[in-house]
Formats: sequence, C-alpha cells, structure tokens
Amino acid sequence: GGACSGNTMSFLNAEEPTVCDLIADFGIKVLWHPSLGLELGDSLQAMLWDCVLGKIPLDILVFEGTVVNAPNGTGEWNRFAHR
Repeated sequence: GGACSGNTMSFLNAEEPTVCDLIADFGIKVLWHPSLGLELGDSLQAMLWDCVLGKIPLDILVFEGTVVNAPNGTGEWNRFAHR
C-alpha cells in the first residue's frame, strides 16, 4: 500500500515466537511480500493473476498500508499492473 513498511519491520523483529518459528511451526507459506519476495515485474503480476483466477489457492491476503485514492479517486499515485 501507500505507506512505509513499519508494520513489517516490527513483525520481523518479533522474538517470541520469531517470524521463522511462526512460519515453520504453523506451516505458513508466504507467497509474496514486497520486503521479502523475489518476484518482480511480469513474474509478480503473473503470480498475482494466478491467485485472482484461482490457479494458486490463497487463504489470507494482507494489505499493509494505506489505499491511495489520489485526485478525484483516480488512484493515479498507486498504480500496479497498469491499473
């Protein structure tokens, strides 16, 4: 979203349990994260579209930060995948 990654950094600094322990102990699969993910550009867009189309199952979607509306609700300040 349209904000800093302060929530992510706080989460990554957790000590009990650590993020690694939490992910391993509960079998959580993090599909992608802007601070941790390796996919960029077209490969990221393809993966996200696969989620939208149901090709990749998704249980939880977390959107961190603000939703930027921009002038007259156009969203022109927060574009992704040509939208």
